[in-house]
Order: sequence, then structure tokens, then C-alpha cells
Amino acid sequence: MVTNFLNLWILARVVQAGVATLLCVFGALLGLRMASQWEPGQSSERQLARERQAELIASVMQVTLILEILGLGLSVFVMDHLVGGIRGAMCAFGVLASTSTGFHGLFVSILTSMACGLWVVLHRFDLRIESPVLTRRKFAWLVPVGMLAVCDFALVLAFAWQLDFEVIASCCSVWVDATVVNTHASKFMLSPLWAGGLGLTAALVAAATSAAAGRWRGRVIAWTAGGVSALACVAVLPAVLGVVAPHALGTPTHFCPFCLFHIQGGGLGWPLFAAIFLGSVTGMGLGVVELNRGAVGDAAPLREMRRILGRWSAAAWLVALGCGIFPIARYWLQSGGATVFGKI
Repeated sequence: MVTNFLNLWILARVVQAGVATLLCVFGALLGLRMASQWEPGQSSERQLARERQAELIASVMQVTLILEILGLGLSVFVMDHLVGGIRGAMCAFGVLASTSTGFHGLFVSILTSMACGLWVVLHRFDLRIESPVLTRRKFAWLVPVGMLAVCDFALVLAFAWQLDFEVIASCCSVWVDATVVNTHASKFMLSPLWAGGLGLTAALVAAATSAAAGRWRGRVIAWTAGGVSALACVAVLPAVLGVVAPHALGTPTHFCPFCLFHIQGGGLGWPLFAAIFLGSVTGMGLGVVELNRGAVGDAAPLREMRRILGRWSAAAWLVALGCGIFPIARYWLQSGGATVFGKI
């Protein structure tokens, strides 16, 4: 509905997504032209002008990354402020579930932010190399990033249009909490022992492989770290839903991740999901760097970039692990040695 766009919070999200998309599409179009016209090793006036444009594109994309990440946080704030206007919605989950595009849009926003982050990794790697051997390649990769940004903006518009403040939405207690009493497969996936063990293993393996990739030169360990980080960002979700959220919220059947951003969840969602995002992007960045080894050789810039990414990824995964363990340990201490599930 057109009147939805008069809401200041919705308007802020739409403007943010629109500006980020415009910058991303601008960078993609200009980057595509640069990829076809780039002449490494030449010192002509045209090539010098292209190099200046290349710096402009890189600056635009780094601003876009910041806007996309801010957009994820803004989405949470917007959903929380819309809760009061939609009956039945108790948190962002209910607002997103009230439309057919809510969760799809959030998923695409995350993918777009990750794509921008990986492009920035490739750009920073290119800057460390004396010869611009990766410049054409990184400009070509702007095209799929720009397409993702357009899809993200389209879904943001669709979500804002579909919002109906007259509808009676379902809260997280209906959609998420109820999984513990039905026969859905998620009942097994959110089992405390299974979910907790998987999440703990995924975070530890991701941190260990990223740290190892930062210290060792082998290709296998770099590819392993990148793949593990990509899988870990999904593998830790059952632990967040089935173990961390119940302990943080103090209810064994409360699995809603969006409630972790609220006061009752101690705001744990902000550092937890930020660490998962950073660990995933920098970990996958190890794979991106390794993918371009053939173009640069096993030179000092490659080793230095792997060292930086490995440290950041390992640190981020350990922070995420600490954020997940904290509410469990706190509950255990406050209850005198019990978990929110009693005896598991």
C-alpha cells in the first residue's frame, strides 16, 4: 500500500536500500565497462583516467558494504517499531511472517551484504599486489553483486507494499515455539544435544581452520577454511535457536532468534550475529584469495592477506562461540548447576 511508505521507519529502510542499490548498480555498470577496457601496463592518459575511475568504484563499493550492513541492523529496528501497529506480532518474526516476502527479503539482504564483503576482500587483496592483475577480475564480479542488490531492493519494496496494518499476525510463539510439540523435522534439529553439539563443533572447526589457513601456505587448508566458514554460518543456527535462545530468554520452548535482540534477550543477538557474519565473510574470503593464487603466485601479498583474514575469521568465530556459551553458563550458575531444559 502506498500509505505504508509514509511511515518514517519504512521510508528509512526503503531509502537506505535504494541508495545502496544505486551505488552498487553504478559500480557494476562502470566496473563492467572498466573490465572490457582495462589495459594493465599501459601509461596512456586513458589508462590513467581508468585508474582514477577504478579508485572511485572501489570507494563506492566500500560505502555500499557499510550501507548494506547498516541495512541489516535497520531492518531489525524497523520490524520492532512496526510490532505495535500489527496485532498479534510480538517481535520482528511476526512482522516478517505477515507478508509473503518478509523472510525472503531478509535472506537476500544477508546474501547481498556477504557478496559486498567478499568483493571488498578481493579489492583489498588487489591493492596489496604491485601489478593490477586482479583489477579486471574484480570489476567483472561487480555484475552479480549488482544483480543481488537489485533483487534486495525489489524485495524491500515488495515487503513495504504488502504490509497490512489491519491484519492479525502470528507471533513467534505460534511459528517457532510450537515446533517443540509437533512432529515437524525441526523438532529433531532443535534438540539441545544435537543442535548444541553441531554448533559447538562448527564454530570450533571454523576458528581452527581459519587460524591454520592464516599461518600455513597450503592450498587445501585455505579451501577447507573457506568451505567450513560457509557451512558454519548455517550449521550454528540450530544451536542459536535450540540452545542459546532458550537459555537467554529463560524458556525451554522459546526458539525465536529475533527476541535475542530485545532487552529480555540481553541484546545478545547484536554481537552474536555480527560475529557470525564477520567470521563467515572473512573465512570465505580465504577461499576467494586462494581462488586467485594463480594470477599472483605464492607471493608475500597472498601470505599477508591470508594471515589477516585467518586472524579475523578465527577471532570472530571465537567471539560468536563466547556469545553462545555466555547465557548457558549464566543460567547454569544462577540455577545452581541446571540447564533451562533440566536434565538432558
